[in-house]
Amino acid sequence: MQTMIQVFSKEPQSLRTQIVKELKRGQFDLRVSAQRKSGRNKGWAKLSMKGSDGVINIEWHAASQMLICRVVNKEGGKPSNIVGAFISFLLARFAKKIASIHILPPN
Repeated sequence: MQTMIQVFSKEPQSLRTQIVKELKRGQFDLRVSAQRKSGRNKGWAKLSMKGSDGVINIEWHAASQMLICRVVNKEGGKPSNIVGAFISFLLARFAKKIASIHILPPN
């Protein structure tokens, strides 16, 4: 099961790059467990959280200024912990840069 989170930014700079930089400081429960092409538009990052069965895969879509996040859980896992931590992190660090957040639950 996957939950989709769409984060629309007010600014053209990559929100993914800013999130990765902020999480590398280690002040939140979330951490960057993998990333690819950190300086390019088609880059991605994988976020994880201790005590959670899921991960969040994030990509920046520059043309629409949208961060596309897919929450992937192990079988039977519930996304509420990692989704809650991610939304709390976004609002704590990037509230002024975010136009809207849309959460699309699994079918």
